[in-house]
Amino acid sequence: METNRSDLPLGEEAVLTVPRIVIASSKGRGGKTLATLAILSALRATGRSVTAFKNGPDYIDPSHHAALLGEPCRTLDCILMGSATIERFYRYSQGRDMAVVEGNHGLYDSPDGRTELGSTAHLAKTLGAPVVIVVDGERANRTVGALVRGLRQFDPEVRIPAAILTNVVPRQFDRLTAVVEAEGVTVVGILPRDEELAEAMPYRHLGLVPPAEGSSPNLQKLVTDRFAPRIDVPRLMDLARENSLPIRFRPSKEVSPVRNGTSQIGFLAGRPFTFYYPEMIEQAQQWGSVRFIDPEKDGALPPLDLLVIGGGFPEVYAASLEANRSLRAAVRHYADRGGTIYAECGGLMYLTDSIATSEGEHDMVGLIEGRTVQERRPVGHGYATARVTRDTLIAPRGTVLHGHEFHYSRVELRGRYDLALEYDVGSGLFEGRDGIQIGNVYAHYLHLHPSTFSVLDGLLSRS
Repeated sequence: METNRSDLPLGEEAVLTVPRIVIASSKGRGGKTLATLAILSALRATGRSVTAFKNGPDYIDPSHHAALLGEPCRTLDCILMGSATIERFYRYSQGRDMAVVEGNHGLYDSPDGRTELGSTAHLAKTLGAPVVIVVDGERANRTVGALVRGLRQFDPEVRIPAAILTNVVPRQFDRLTAVVEAEGVTVVGILPRDEELAEAMPYRHLGLVPPAEGSSPNLQKLVTDRFAPRIDVPRLMDLARENSLPIRFRPSKEVSPVRNGTSQIGFLAGRPFTFYYPEMIEQAQQWGSVRFIDPEKDGALPPLDLLVIGGGFPEVYAASLEANRSLRAAVRHYADRGGTIYAECGGLMYLTDSIATSEGEHDMVGLIEGRTVQERRPVGHGYATARVTRDTLIAPRGTVLHGHEFHYSRVELRGRYDLALEYDVGSGLFEGRDGIQIGNVYAHYLHLHPSTFSVLDGLLSRS
């Protein structure tokens, strides 16, 4: 499992000392990812050892960090992980010259909109980390100063020693720098407006297009060539060292087993299915051998003990998924022979009879009797808590699952299914219910993080 704690001083107090920064903005789509990538690239270019994290449940932004660094970006989530957030950060940041955390939404925005829980500000305080505020300077001058002052004064416990200016033209550079620094905040980078950026960072309904779909090379080159050189690395490092507080904590005494399993585990991947936390793959590697299958190109499944189909964008690639009849048939045949399948969100969609989009309806695997319909607005969005109401492949009755949903689709079920999950918070598949089990096939909309609940343990411990 991901939480093998043999490298932590169990029973002893540990101190978090690595220099760290949290990248935040006043709003969503405020330039955080671009600024984070620029900082990561700049630090790496100077030979510094850097690791990346992302606040809150997210697959897409971390995939861009990972593509740039060549190593996983880890999720930090005070709602799902609680006090283990610090321990998790310690585990993956120790020995690095810098740890960079990309926030989510606006600095003080939280899931409930009333308390700080789950906000970027909350995580910064939890980690004792200073905030680098990303300021969009488009068509602004003195108002930027008011924005920075307000963000600093809203919660004095959130320390904002540095800023990065984005979306600005050369005539604004000196003026906006003076306005921001008059508020006691050092400008450590200026990322100018760039006409090629929109093409290199395309968005759609769930956010940025993942790098596995081909968006990464152009973006990385743009970041490396044009934006990373505009980061003042020495000043940024100094501010991180000066403002990162030593955080003391006592690591958990729980030690997860290290397995040397022999299971054969397949993951549908490629462009349609990219939503996998790195810990899911790492846990699978402890259970045995991992194979990645491209559902657009591969015509057959290798010998498997488990097939995992994560989330992603099957609706975007519905036509090519339909065209690969041989793989759809192979998945169906694998299930019919008693093969074990676990599917989340996009994987659930793939297992239905068809996916209907604005461009037409496309046949899918047909294991679940139902039609997936893609909507223009979110159907399920946010943190979710579900109770297992009958024994399943992943967990016994009475288990409480904490995860998140983010889907624009709904499923019109044609078959009669005894759904296994009942949501206390969230939408699920139908009227707060979710979890379809057909033989050795289990599917739901809920996304689960392996550090809080390992579905692989339930699925593979039976064999």
